Amino acid sequence: MTDPVPIAVSAHGFSWTAAGAWATFLVLLSALGVLVRMIGPWKKQTTDAEDKLRTDLMARVEILEKKLEHKDAIHAAERALDRHKIRNLNQCLDAVLMILETAPEKTVEVVGKVRVMREAQLKAEAAEAAAIHAAEIAASGGE
Repeated sequence: MTDPVPIAVSAHGFSWTAAGAWATFLVLLSALGVLVRMIGPWKKQTTDAEDKLRTDLMARVEILEKKLEHKDAIHAAERALDRHKIRNLNQCLDAVLMILETAPEKTVEVVGKVRVMREAQLKAEAAEAAAIHAAEIAASGGE
């Protein structure tokens, strides 16, 4: 008996290699489609994150500016108090020097008056310092 003639598969027939290649192509094409569709949401997410960061930073800057203004006001008040103290000391020193130059025999009497004047000045300075401190506490919310 003769051998049966093998049946030839045509050149356009089915092969697993070609099917795998087509499947891989379709998977890559769909992945590329997903990536293209995700570009918009990714940009929006990035923009939203940048907007939130900008908003948070601006709020923080506003808080810091308010604190800086508060510190500047306190500093100005303290400087004014220091200038007042220096003027008071100069006034007392000038009074003592003037009395020593004009009437040295009244030195004891003048020194007593200058001491009384100085005590009144110290009380006034303490009251001013307390007012500044109370304003600091009130402005900071009692912290």
